[in-house]
Amino acid sequence: MGQQLKFNKKAIKLVLIVVILAFIGIFILNTDFSATKEELRAIGFRFIYLLGITFIAYFFGTWSWHICLGENRKKISILKLFAVRQVGETVGQYNPTSIVGGDLLKAEMLKPYGISSEVALSSVATSRITVVLSQILLLLIACLWLSKMEIGQTALKSIGIAFYIFIALLILLNLVFFYWLIFSKSMSKPILKENSNGLLRKLVYKIKDLFFNIRKSYRYNPRFFWYSYLLATVHWVIGSLEFYFILLFLGYSVVPMHGLLLDMGVIVFKSAGAFVPGQLGIEELGNKMMLSIVGISAGSVWVSASILRRARQLFWIAIGFILYPFLKKDSKQASTLQNGNIIC
Repeated sequence: MGQQLKFNKKAIKLVLIVVILAFIGIFILNTDFSATKEELRAIGFRFIYLLGITFIAYFFGTWSWHICLGENRKKISILKLFAVRQVGETVGQYNPTSIVGGDLLKAEMLKPYGISSEVALSSVATSRITVVLSQILLLLIACLWLSKMEIGQTALKSIGIAFYIFIALLILLNLVFFYWLIFSKSMSKPILKENSNGLLRKLVYKIKDLFFNIRKSYRYNPRFFWYSYLLATVHWVIGSLEFYFILLFLGYSVVPMHGLLLDMGVIVFKSAGAFVPGQLGIEELGNKMMLSIVGISAGSVWVSASILRRARQLFWIAIGFILYPFLKKDSKQASTLQNGNIIC
């Protein structure tokens, strides 16, 4: 029975790896390398700026997660966690389960460093929540900025009341979540009954357990939560500069707020199409729609922006593949050392 269970786990793991590699392959095959080469040639060495911006943004995203580990962050350096995050985000972007699969992999990859499953899952969930909440805040700021701009007022006339309903829902979502997080008294851990075989019941349990861990993490040390929230906000702000610099390179007179609005808006499109591995076509549509909202409707611009952002994604996919074997080797060494300490 034990051998069969072990075999089933290995088979499932193998299937998942094949699926992820297949979707990464599809993503690469759908990349027009001749067009990418032309765009890279057009901006030259300035492409390094885009890679530098995304590296700094990813670093702050990693730092935000590192804070959520609490005292356990002493067990893993921020650079090693950066590698774990990069591999997890790559898996999350290119598999049908989206960020769920990527986040579960991140938690699993922390175990060899002596971090318990409960702490790992709690840190991943708390980090993800701070990332989402900070994104909502910045999207609100960007939308309010847009509503004050002349070009934005023209664009909003076509959207009408739907825009204000959307803003109201975002504000309500933030208020409800923060009220629940700070003032809710309930702290009982959800229990999965032994006879609960239904998939829906297990899913509901997982969601309840997720929120329980987030609230437990906040109650344990609210300061860590708000540090993580601040760092996640910085992560988004720096990341949005990619769009800003792309438009500058293409000859447009823009301000950083344009980049923030475009990036936050495109992420909404990507979130809606999260079930599509690599968000093939979804991100490009988001680029086109958001650029038209800020008054940039030339087809060549959104094509160029999409190609450059695709080139950046390909670079970080490659980095993820490079980091993975080093990470596996390091985690094995950490696991051996951890087991040795336990025996001693």
